[in-house]
Amino acid sequence: MSAQPPPSYDDLVARVAELTGLLEQTLARVADLEGRLKLSSANSSKPPSSDGLAKPAPKSLRSRSGRGPGRPKGQDGVTLERFADPDVVRHVPTVCAGCGNGLAGAVEVDMTWRQVVDVPPVKPRVTEYQLITLACGCGHHTTAQAPAEAVAPIVYGPRLAGIGVYLLHGQFLSVSRTAAALKDLFGLPVASGTVAGWVKRTALGIIDRVLPVIAGRITDAPVAGFDETGMRVEGRLAWLHSASTSTDVLLAVHAKRGTKAMDAIGILPAFTGVAVHDAWAPYDTYLAVDHQLCCAHALRELIYVIDTATGPVADHAQQAVTALRRLNRLVADARTTEQTPDPQQVARYQHILASAVVLGAHATATRASKLQRKHHALFVRLRDRRDDYLRFVTDPAVPFDNNASERTIRMPKLRVKVSGSMRTMTGAEHFAAIRSYIATAARQGIDTLEALIQAATGNPWTPAPA
Repeated sequence: MSAQPPPSYDDLVARVAELTGLLEQTLARVADLEGRLKLSSANSSKPPSSDGLAKPAPKSLRSRSGRGPGRPKGQDGVTLERFADPDVVRHVPTVCAGCGNGLAGAVEVDMTWRQVVDVPPVKPRVTEYQLITLACGCGHHTTAQAPAEAVAPIVYGPRLAGIGVYLLHGQFLSVSRTAAALKDLFGLPVASGTVAGWVKRTALGIIDRVLPVIAGRITDAPVAGFDETGMRVEGRLAWLHSASTSTDVLLAVHAKRGTKAMDAIGILPAFTGVAVHDAWAPYDTYLAVDHQLCCAHALRELIYVIDTATGPVADHAQQAVTALRRLNRLVADARTTEQTPDPQQVARYQHILASAVVLGAHATATRASKLQRKHHALFVRLRDRRDDYLRFVTDPAVPFDNNASERTIRMPKLRVKVSGSMRTMTGAEHFAAIRSYIATAARQGIDTLEALIQAATGNPWTPAPA
Protein backbone atom coordinates (compact mmCIF):
# COMPACT_ATOMS: atom_id res chain seq x y z
CA MET A 1 0.00 0.00 0.00
CA SER A 2 1.45 3.33 -1.03
CA ALA A 3 1.67 6.10 1.58
CA GLN A 4 -0.48 9.20 1.01
CA PRO A 5 1.52 12.33 0.29
CA PRO A 6 1.58 14.90 3.12
CA PRO A 7 -0.89 17.78 2.72
CA SER A 8 0.41 20.83 0.98
CA TYR A 9 0.77 24.22 2.58
CA ASP A 10 -2.33 25.48 0.76
CA ASP A 11 -4.33 22.47 2.02
CA LEU A 12 -3.24 23.20 5.60
CA VAL A 13 -4.18 26.88 5.27
CA ALA A 14 -7.61 25.93 3.89
CA ARG A 15 -8.12 23.40 6.69
CA VAL A 16 -7.17 25.96 9.34
CA ALA A 17 -9.58 28.46 7.80
CA GLU A 18 -12.34 25.84 7.81
CA LEU A 19 -11.73 24.91 11.44
CA THR A 20 -11.52 28.58 12.42
CA GLY A 21 -14.89 29.19 10.82
CA LEU A 22 -16.39 26.19 12.63
CA LEU A 23 -14.92 27.41 15.91
CA GLU A 24 -16.40 30.88 15.43
CA GLN A 25 -19.79 29.35 14.67
CA THR A 26 -19.54 27.12 17.73
CA LEU A 27 -18.54 30.00 20.00
CA ALA A 28 -21.42 32.10 18.66
CA ARG A 29 -23.78 29.18 19.26
CA VAL A 30 -22.45 28.71 22.80
CA ALA A 31 -22.86 32.44 23.49
CA ASP A 32 -26.43 32.31 22.19
CA LEU A 33 -27.28 29.31 24.37
CA GLU A 34 -25.67 30.92 27.40
CA GLY A 35 -27.71 34.03 26.68
CA ARG A 36 -30.90 31.96 26.67
CA LEU A 37 -29.95 30.38 29.97
CA LYS A 38 -29.47 33.85 31.47
CA LEU A 39 -32.94 34.99 30.44
CA SER A 40 -35.13 35.50 33.49
CA SER A 41 -37.99 37.64 34.70
CA ALA A 42 -35.43 40.19 35.93
CA ASN A 43 -33.94 40.94 32.50
CA SER A 44 -36.73 40.09 30.05
CA SER A 45 -40.49 39.91 29.72
CA LYS A 46 -40.60 36.31 30.93
CA PRO A 47 -43.03 35.81 33.83
CA PRO A 48 -41.56 35.03 37.27
CA SER A 49 -43.23 31.60 37.20
CA SER A 50 -40.89 30.58 34.36
CA ASP A 51 -37.78 31.08 36.50
CA GLY A 52 -38.27 27.70 38.19
CA LEU A 53 -36.40 26.62 41.28
CA ALA A 54 -33.22 28.44 40.21
CA LYS A 55 -35.02 31.75 40.59
CA PRO A 56 -32.59 34.68 40.63
CA ALA A 57 -32.46 37.07 43.53
CA PRO A 58 -34.88 39.98 43.10
CA LYS A 59 -33.29 42.91 41.27
CA SER A 60 -35.16 46.19 41.33
CA LEU A 61 -35.19 48.33 38.18
CA ARG A 62 -35.41 51.45 40.34
CA SER A 63 -32.46 53.40 41.59
CA ARG A 64 -32.02 54.03 45.32
CA SER A 65 -34.35 56.74 46.58
CA GLY A 66 -32.59 57.34 49.89
CA ARG A 67 -35.77 56.55 51.84
CA GLY A 68 -35.61 54.00 54.60
CA PRO A 69 -37.89 50.97 54.91
CA GLY A 70 -41.40 51.18 56.31
CA ARG A 71 -44.15 53.75 56.01
CA PRO A 72 -42.91 57.15 54.81
CA LYS A 73 -42.90 59.90 57.42
CA GLY A 74 -46.13 61.89 57.36
CA GLN A 75 -48.12 59.23 55.53
CA ASP A 76 -51.37 58.27 57.23
CA GLY A 77 -51.41 54.86 58.87
CA VAL A 78 -54.34 52.51 59.29
CA THR A 79 -55.33 51.14 62.68
CA LEU A 80 -58.46 50.17 64.59
CA GLU A 81 -60.10 53.13 66.29
CA ARG A 82 -62.41 52.92 69.30
CA PHE A 83 -66.04 52.63 68.21
CA ALA A 84 -68.39 55.20 69.70
CA ASP A 85 -71.52 53.03 70.04
CA PRO A 86 -70.53 49.46 70.93
CA ASP A 87 -72.67 46.86 72.65
CA VAL A 88 -71.56 47.15 76.30
CA VAL A 89 -70.98 44.18 78.57
CA ARG A 90 -69.86 45.20 82.08
CA HIS A 91 -67.42 43.00 84.00
CA VAL A 92 -67.59 43.91 87.74
CA PRO A 93 -65.36 42.20 90.34
CA THR A 94 -67.23 40.54 93.21
CA VAL A 95 -64.34 39.86 95.63
CA CYS A 96 -61.51 42.17 96.72
CA ALA A 97 -58.16 40.98 95.35
CA GLY A 98 -56.49 42.38 98.47
CA CYS A 99 -58.44 41.22 101.55
CA GLY A 100 -60.92 38.83 100.02
CA ASN A 101 -64.04 40.66 101.23
CA GLY A 102 -67.12 40.99 99.02
CA LEU A 103 -67.45 44.15 96.93
CA ALA A 104 -71.26 44.51 96.95
CA GLY A 105 -72.06 48.22 97.23
CA ALA A 106 -68.41 49.30 96.70
CA VAL A 107 -67.74 52.65 95.06
CA GLU A 108 -66.77 52.56 91.36
CA VAL A 109 -63.57 54.61 90.96
CA ASP A 110 -62.31 53.76 87.48
CA MET A 111 -63.06 51.88 84.28
CA THR A 112 -60.82 50.53 81.50
CA TRP A 113 -62.16 49.18 78.25
CA ARG A 114 -61.52 46.54 75.63
CA GLN A 115 -63.38 46.30 72.33
CA VAL A 116 -63.70 43.12 70.24
CA VAL A 117 -64.78 43.70 66.64
CA ASP A 118 -66.55 40.71 65.12
CA VAL A 119 -69.48 39.88 62.86
CA PRO A 120 -72.66 38.21 64.12
CA PRO A 121 -73.76 34.79 62.89
CA VAL A 122 -75.21 35.23 59.40
CA LYS A 123 -78.78 34.12 58.86
CA PRO A 124 -80.49 34.41 55.46
CA ARG A 125 -83.39 36.85 55.38
CA VAL A 126 -86.36 35.66 53.35
CA THR A 127 -88.81 38.23 52.06
CA GLU A 128 -92.14 37.02 50.75
CA TYR A 129 -93.78 39.40 48.30
CA GLN A 130 -97.50 38.74 48.26
CA LEU A 131 -99.00 39.94 45.00
CA ILE A 132 -102.55 40.96 45.72
CA THR A 133 -105.25 40.70 43.10
CA LEU A 134 -108.19 43.09 43.37
CA ALA A 135 -111.51 42.87 41.56
CA CYS A 136 -112.78 46.07 40.01
CA GLY A 137 -116.47 46.90 39.76
CA CYS A 138 -116.16 46.46 36.00
CA GLY A 139 -115.33 42.83 36.61
CA HIS A 140 -111.63 43.02 35.69
CA HIS A 141 -109.06 41.53 38.10
CA THR A 142 -105.78 43.44 38.55
CA THR A 143 -102.70 41.84 40.14
CA ALA A 144 -99.83 43.87 41.62
CA GLN A 145 -96.48 43.77 39.82
CA ALA A 146 -93.67 41.78 41.46
CA PRO A 147 -90.37 43.55 42.30
CA ALA A 148 -87.67 43.26 39.65
CA GLU A 149 -85.64 40.71 41.62
CA ALA A 150 -88.65 38.41 42.23
CA VAL A 151 -88.71 36.78 38.79
CA ALA A 152 -89.94 33.38 40.00
CA PRO A 153 -91.84 31.95 43.00
CA ILE A 154 -88.55 31.30 44.85
CA VAL A 155 -85.28 32.90 43.79
CA TYR A 156 -82.01 34.00 45.36
CA GLY A 157 -81.66 37.75 45.78
CA PRO A 158 -79.11 40.12 44.22
CA ARG A 159 -76.94 40.37 47.35
CA LEU A 160 -76.32 36.62 47.38
CA ALA A 161 -75.76 36.64 43.60
CA GLY A 162 -73.29 39.53 43.93
CA ILE A 163 -71.38 37.68 46.64
CA GLY A 164 -71.26 34.58 44.46
CA VAL A 165 -69.85 36.50 41.48
CA TYR A 166 -67.40 38.24 43.81
CA LEU A 167 -66.08 34.92 45.14
CA LEU A 168 -65.80 33.46 41.64
CA HIS A 169 -64.34 36.34 39.59
CA GLY A 170 -63.18 38.61 42.39
CA GLN A 171 -61.41 36.06 44.59
CA PHE A 172 -60.94 33.32 41.96
CA LEU A 173 -62.65 30.39 43.60
CA SER A 174 -63.86 27.73 41.20
CA VAL A 175 -67.59 27.44 40.51
CA SER A 176 -67.95 24.38 42.76
CA ARG A 177 -65.93 25.96 45.58
CA THR A 178 -68.00 29.12 45.28
CA ALA A 179 -71.17 27.08 45.74
CA ALA A 180 -69.59 25.26 48.71
CA ALA A 181 -68.48 28.56 50.28
CA LEU A 182 -71.99 30.00 50.03
CA LYS A 183 -73.39 26.91 51.74
CA ASP A 184 -70.79 27.10 54.53
CA LEU A 185 -71.22 30.85 55.04
CA PHE A 186 -74.99 31.17 54.78
CA GLY A 187 -76.39 27.65 55.05
CA LEU A 188 -77.93 27.82 51.59
CA PRO A 189 -77.68 24.91 49.12
CA VAL A 190 -76.56 26.81 46.02
CA ALA A 191 -75.97 24.72 42.89
CA SER A 192 -72.99 25.27 40.60
CA GLY A 193 -75.39 25.96 37.74
CA THR A 194 -76.99 28.72 39.78
CA VAL A 195 -73.59 30.41 40.20
CA ALA A 196 -72.98 30.14 36.46
CA GLY A 197 -76.38 31.73 35.82
CA TRP A 198 -75.54 34.64 38.13
CA VAL A 199 -72.30 35.23 36.24
CA LYS A 200 -74.04 35.20 32.87
CA ARG A 201 -76.78 37.65 33.91
CA THR A 202 -74.29 39.97 35.59
CA ALA A 203 -71.91 39.92 32.62
CA LEU A 204 -74.63 40.54 30.03
CA GLY A 205 -75.81 43.63 31.90
CA ILE A 206 -72.24 44.93 32.12
CA ILE A 207 -71.55 44.23 28.44
CA ASP A 208 -74.75 45.99 27.38
CA ARG A 209 -74.63 49.06 29.65
CA VAL A 210 -71.17 49.60 31.12
CA LEU A 211 -68.49 48.50 28.66
CA PRO A 212 -69.50 50.95 25.89
CA VAL A 213 -69.18 53.80 28.41
CA ILE A 214 -65.77 52.60 29.62
CA ALA A 215 -64.57 52.21 26.03
CA GLY A 216 -65.68 55.74 25.20
CA ARG A 217 -63.94 57.19 28.25
CA ILE A 218 -60.65 55.47 27.37
CA THR A 219 -60.89 56.45 23.70
CA ASP A 220 -61.28 60.12 24.65
CA ALA A 221 -58.53 60.06 27.32
CA PRO A 222 -55.30 62.01 26.71
CA VAL A 223 -53.15 59.07 27.90
CA ALA A 224 -53.95 55.35 27.96
CA GLY A 225 -51.96 52.18 28.49
CA PHE A 226 -52.24 49.07 26.34
CA ASP A 227 -51.07 45.51 26.89
CA GLU A 228 -51.92 41.94 25.96
CA THR A 229 -51.23 38.46 27.28
CA GLY A 230 -51.96 34.92 26.23
CA MET A 231 -54.68 32.81 27.85
CA ARG A 232 -56.05 29.37 27.11
CA VAL A 233 -59.60 29.33 25.78
CA GLU A 234 -61.31 26.18 24.49
CA GLY A 235 -57.96 24.40 24.65
CA ARG A 236 -56.30 26.88 22.29
CA LEU A 237 -54.22 30.01 22.69
CA ALA A 238 -56.23 33.23 22.75
CA TRP A 239 -55.30 36.74 23.84
CA LEU A 240 -56.51 39.00 26.60
CA HIS A 241 -56.16 42.66 25.58
CA SER A 242 -56.11 45.52 28.04
CA ALA A 243 -56.75 49.25 27.58
CA SER A 244 -56.71 51.39 30.70
CA THR A 245 -56.38 54.81 32.27
CA SER A 246 -56.10 55.87 35.91
CA THR A 247 -59.90 55.60 36.20
CA ASP A 248 -61.01 52.98 33.67
CA VAL A 249 -60.09 49.46 32.59
CA LEU A 250 -61.32 47.54 29.56
CA LEU A 251 -60.37 43.90 29.08
CA ALA A 252 -61.31 42.02 25.93
CA VAL A 253 -60.64 38.46 24.74
CA HIS A 254 -59.86 37.75 21.09
CA ALA A 255 -58.47 34.83 19.13
CA LYS A 256 -55.75 37.09 17.66
CA ARG A 257 -53.00 39.17 19.20
CA GLY A 258 -52.34 41.85 16.58
CA THR A 259 -54.17 44.60 14.74
CA LYS A 260 -57.12 42.38 13.83
CA ALA A 261 -57.98 42.11 17.52
CA MET A 262 -57.17 45.75 18.25
CA ASP A 263 -59.42 46.90 15.42
CA ALA A 264 -62.24 44.65 16.66
CA ILE A 265 -61.96 46.06 20.20
CA GLY A 266 -62.22 49.52 18.66
CA ILE A 267 -60.25 51.78 21.00
CA LEU A 268 -56.90 52.18 19.22
CA PRO A 269 -58.40 52.94 15.78
CA ALA A 270 -60.16 56.00 17.27
CA PHE A 271 -57.58 56.92 19.92
CA THR A 272 -55.61 60.14 19.37
CA GLY A 273 -53.78 60.56 22.67
CA VAL A 274 -50.54 59.10 24.00
CA ALA A 275 -50.50 55.29 23.98
CA VAL A 276 -48.22 53.71 26.59
CA HIS A 277 -47.10 50.22 25.61
CA ASP A 278 -44.14 47.95 25.00
CA ALA A 279 -42.26 48.03 21.70
CA TRP A 280 -44.46 45.46 19.96
CA ALA A 281 -44.77 46.51 16.31
CA PRO A 282 -48.59 46.37 15.77
CA TYR A 283 -49.10 49.34 18.09
CA ASP A 284 -47.07 51.49 15.68
CA THR A 285 -49.56 50.93 12.85
CA TYR A 286 -51.97 53.43 14.45
CA LEU A 287 -50.69 56.66 12.96
CA ALA A 288 -52.92 59.12 14.86
CA VAL A 289 -51.38 58.02 18.15
CA ASP A 290 -48.35 59.39 19.98
CA HIS A 291 -46.32 56.71 21.73
CA GLN A 292 -44.60 56.27 25.07
CA LEU A 293 -42.61 53.06 24.97
CA CYS A 294 -42.30 51.33 28.31
CA CYS A 295 -38.95 52.24 29.88
CA ALA A 296 -39.23 49.38 32.38
CA HIS A 297 -39.12 46.97 29.43
CA ALA A 298 -36.09 48.84 28.07
CA LEU A 299 -34.33 48.58 31.44
CA ARG A 300 -34.90 44.82 31.56
CA GLU A 301 -33.53 44.44 28.04
CA LEU A 302 -30.48 46.54 28.92
CA ILE A 303 -29.86 44.46 32.03
CA TYR A 304 -29.94 41.39 29.79
CA VAL A 305 -27.19 42.99 27.67
CA ILE A 306 -25.16 43.59 30.84
CA ASP A 307 -25.69 39.95 31.88
CA THR A 308 -24.69 38.46 28.52
CA ALA A 309 -22.16 40.87 26.99
CA THR A 310 -18.65 41.91 27.98
CA GLY A 311 -16.36 44.91 27.51
CA PRO A 312 -17.63 48.11 25.90
CA VAL A 313 -21.04 46.66 24.97
CA ALA A 314 -21.87 45.90 28.60
CA ASP A 315 -20.46 49.29 29.64
CA HIS A 316 -22.66 51.14 27.15
CA ALA A 317 -25.72 49.23 28.39
CA GLN A 318 -24.89 50.11 32.00
CA GLN A 319 -24.50 53.77 31.02
CA ALA A 320 -27.95 53.70 29.39
CA VAL A 321 -29.47 52.08 32.49
CA THR A 322 -28.00 54.76 34.74
CA ALA A 323 -29.23 57.58 32.50
CA LEU A 324 -32.79 56.20 32.27
CA ARG A 325 -32.97 55.72 36.03
CA ARG A 326 -31.70 59.25 36.71
CA LEU A 327 -34.20 60.76 34.27
CA ASN A 328 -37.01 58.83 35.95
CA ARG A 329 -35.90 60.04 39.37
CA LEU A 330 -35.64 63.67 38.20
CA VAL A 331 -39.15 63.60 36.75
CA ALA A 332 -40.66 61.73 39.71
CA ASP A 333 -39.13 64.11 42.28
CA ALA A 334 -40.32 67.12 40.29
CA ARG A 335 -43.87 65.78 40.13
CA THR A 336 -43.86 65.11 43.88
CA THR A 337 -42.94 68.74 44.57
CA GLU A 338 -45.19 70.01 41.74
CA GLN A 339 -42.25 71.60 39.97
CA THR A 340 -40.58 71.10 36.61
CA PRO A 341 -37.41 68.98 36.34
CA ASP A 342 -34.07 70.79 36.29
CA PRO A 343 -33.55 71.39 32.53
CA GLN A 344 -29.76 71.20 32.81
CA GLN A 345 -29.87 67.84 34.58
CA VAL A 346 -32.45 66.55 32.12
CA ALA A 347 -30.31 67.62 29.16
CA ARG A 348 -27.23 66.04 30.75
CA TYR A 349 -28.76 62.61 31.22
CA GLN A 350 -30.50 62.72 27.85
CA HIS A 351 -27.07 63.30 26.31
CA ILE A 352 -25.57 60.44 28.35
CA LEU A 353 -28.36 58.13 27.19
CA ALA A 354 -27.98 59.19 23.55
CA SER A 355 -24.21 58.63 23.66
CA ALA A 356 -24.63 55.20 25.24
CA VAL A 357 -27.08 53.89 22.64
CA VAL A 358 -25.17 55.35 19.67
CA LEU A 359 -21.89 53.80 20.88
CA GLY A 360 -23.69 50.56 21.71
CA ALA A 361 -25.15 50.35 18.22
CA HIS A 362 -21.71 50.99 16.73
CA ALA A 363 -20.04 48.38 18.96
CA THR A 364 -22.55 45.71 17.87
CA ALA A 365 -22.81 46.79 14.22
CA THR A 366 -21.11 43.63 12.90
CA ARG A 367 -23.96 41.51 14.29
CA ALA A 368 -21.61 38.56 14.24
CA SER A 369 -23.91 36.29 16.27
CA LYS A 370 -27.57 35.92 17.03
CA LEU A 371 -27.01 37.34 20.51
CA GLN A 372 -25.15 40.36 19.14
CA ARG A 373 -27.93 40.96 16.61
CA LYS A 374 -30.37 41.07 19.53
CA HIS A 375 -28.16 43.57 21.38
CA HIS A 376 -27.80 45.68 18.26
CA ALA A 377 -31.54 45.80 17.65
CA LEU A 378 -32.09 47.12 21.17
CA PHE A 379 -29.49 49.88 20.86
CA VAL A 380 -30.85 50.92 17.45
CA ARG A 381 -34.43 51.03 18.77
CA LEU A 382 -33.38 53.18 21.74
CA ARG A 383 -31.48 55.45 19.34
CA ASP A 384 -34.10 55.79 16.63
CA ARG A 385 -37.14 56.04 18.92
CA ARG A 386 -35.60 58.38 21.46
CA ASP A 387 -38.65 60.69 21.53
CA ASP A 388 -41.03 57.78 22.10
CA TYR A 389 -38.99 56.59 25.07
CA LEU A 390 -38.57 60.05 26.62
CA ARG A 391 -42.03 61.54 26.15
CA PHE A 392 -42.56 61.15 29.91
CA VAL A 393 -39.86 63.79 30.50
CA THR A 394 -41.83 66.60 28.82
CA ASP A 395 -45.44 65.52 29.45
CA PRO A 396 -46.41 65.25 33.15
CA ALA A 397 -49.43 63.08 32.29
CA VAL A 398 -47.28 60.38 30.67
CA PRO A 399 -45.81 57.65 32.92
CA PHE A 400 -42.28 56.26 32.77
CA ASP A 401 -43.48 52.68 32.32
CA ASN A 402 -46.51 50.59 31.45
CA ASN A 403 -46.72 48.87 34.83
CA ALA A 404 -50.26 50.12 35.47
CA SER A 405 -51.45 48.34 32.32
CA GLU A 406 -49.58 45.19 33.25
CA ARG A 407 -51.33 45.17 36.61
CA THR A 408 -54.72 45.10 34.86
CA ILE A 409 -53.92 41.68 33.36
CA ARG A 410 -52.13 40.27 36.41
CA MET A 411 -55.35 39.20 38.12
CA PRO A 412 -56.78 37.57 34.99
CA LYS A 413 -53.52 35.61 34.68
CA LEU A 414 -54.08 34.39 38.22
CA ARG A 415 -57.58 33.30 37.25
CA VAL A 416 -56.11 31.20 34.45
CA LYS A 417 -53.57 29.67 36.84
CA VAL A 418 -56.39 28.66 39.15
CA SER A 419 -58.72 27.23 36.51
CA GLY A 420 -56.20 26.13 33.87
CA SER A 421 -58.18 27.64 30.97
CA MET A 422 -61.51 29.05 29.98
CA ARG A 423 -63.76 26.35 28.61
CA THR A 424 -65.62 28.58 26.16
CA MET A 425 -64.99 31.90 24.44
CA THR A 426 -68.32 33.14 25.80
CA GLY A 427 -67.22 32.35 29.35
CA ALA A 428 -63.91 34.16 28.74
CA GLU A 429 -65.79 37.21 27.42
CA HIS A 430 -68.05 37.24 30.49
CA PHE A 431 -65.00 36.99 32.74
CA ALA A 432 -63.28 39.88 30.93
CA ALA A 433 -66.41 42.02 31.21
CA ILE A 434 -66.78 41.43 34.95
CA ARG A 435 -63.07 42.07 35.58
CA SER A 436 -63.32 45.31 33.56
CA TYR A 437 -66.28 46.36 35.70
CA ILE A 438 -64.56 45.43 38.99
CA ALA A 439 -61.30 47.17 38.10
CA THR A 440 -63.01 50.35 36.88
CA ALA A 441 -65.21 50.53 39.97
CA ALA A 442 -62.18 50.10 42.23
CA ARG A 443 -60.25 52.85 40.43
CA GLN A 444 -63.20 55.19 40.92
CA GLY A 445 -63.53 54.44 44.62
CA ILE A 446 -66.60 52.21 44.34
CA ASP A 447 -66.76 49.21 46.68
CA THR A 448 -66.27 46.06 44.60
CA LEU A 449 -68.85 43.92 46.36
CA GLU A 450 -71.51 46.63 46.35
CA ALA A 451 -70.87 47.23 42.63
CA LEU A 452 -71.40 43.53 41.90
CA ILE A 453 -74.56 43.42 44.01
CA GLN A 454 -75.88 46.37 42.05
CA ALA A 455 -74.97 44.62 38.78
CA ALA A 456 -76.83 41.51 39.93
CA THR A 457 -80.03 43.59 40.18
CA GLY A 458 -79.83 44.21 36.43
CA ASN A 459 -78.96 47.88 36.92
CA PRO A 460 -75.15 47.95 37.16
CA TRP A 461 -73.19 50.98 38.34
CA THR A 462 -72.01 52.97 35.33
CA PRO A 463 -69.30 55.66 35.24
CA ALA A 464 -70.13 59.05 33.83
CA PRO A 465 -69.84 59.18 30.02
CA ALA A 466 -66.77 60.86 28.56
